[in-house]
Amino acid sequence: MTGRGGQRTAVGGTMRAVVTRRPGSAAGLEVREVPVPVPASDEVLVRVHATSVTRGDVVLRKMPGLVIRAFGERPKKVLGHDFAGVVVAVGDEALGFAPGSRVMGTTSGTAHGAHAELLAVPAEGMIVEIPGEASFAEAAPVPVGAMTALHLLSEAGVGKGQRVLVNGASGSVGSYAVQIAKARGARVTAVCSGRNADLVRGLGAEEVVDYTTADVTALGRRFDIVLDAVGTLRKRAARALLADGGAYATTRSRRDETLAELMEVRDLLASGALHAVVDRVYDLEDVPAAHARVEGGHKRGNVLVRVRAEDEVGLA
Repeated sequence: MTGRGGQRTAVGGTMRAVVTRRPGSAAGLEVREVPVPVPASDEVLVRVHATSVTRGDVVLRKMPGLVIRAFGERPKKVLGHDFAGVVVAVGDEALGFAPGSRVMGTTSGTAHGAHAELLAVPAEGMIVEIPGEASFAEAAPVPVGAMTALHLLSEAGVGKGQRVLVNGASGSVGSYAVQIAKARGARVTAVCSGRNADLVRGLGAEEVVDYTTADVTALGRRFDIVLDAVGTLRKRAARALLADGGAYATTRSRRDETLAELMEVRDLLASGALHAVVDRVYDLEDVPAAHARVEGGHKRGNVLVRVRAEDEVGLA
């Protein structure tokens, strides 16, 4: 196919991808050779260098196709939301990118996910250029978790001087929420296990509450925003923590991603105000183990998947 600029890139053949053979356990995932996706006229083809496994991937893996359709989604044989890589081909009507562009984004609205060597995504979809010298490993785990945190904090009206409590502060969404709230000038109290206290303090939390030794709902003080980043602090319990006029936000609520949010996240990454906490790094062949790690519920930050190991140094 010929992209804008007259560069011709051959599209065809097969690629490695992690395929869902059946819904349920991680044992139903396996690496197979599948056809390389052919980008539509308004799409770009990305060679994926790094991706991640999110809690959303685990949820979708477990759901039967009929249940997924009931939520307005399309079942995907290949899972994976976050991605970072290089554009290798562009459709004739695709704007904004050229072969060689270093990009990051999510797979919202695509037929297949990012746990593959190549991915076709809409050029006007959830995709932006990677800022500056950020590596694929630094960019790949950012979009989904950071956009979720940004959306929830923005909806809650986070601002300078506000008191923000983040429940689940050492996870993916929580670690981004601490950093974004700090960047907005808020004073952050982080709830996590004691072993992660130094981590979240390093992200910007002024105070850490160890949920294994303290009752979070009995802290005796109030917050302008309570953000539940792991879905375990229900609104009724959170009321005891909210100041008058305070806002409660939770990852349990459904939300729509926007390109504006992705661009803001990209800018935060570029400025150094935001970075991804990486728990572990897996190769593509080990995605089932990565799913098990996420499903276990005790990861710190993000679980990264290295798709093209030769392109990154020092990931492990």
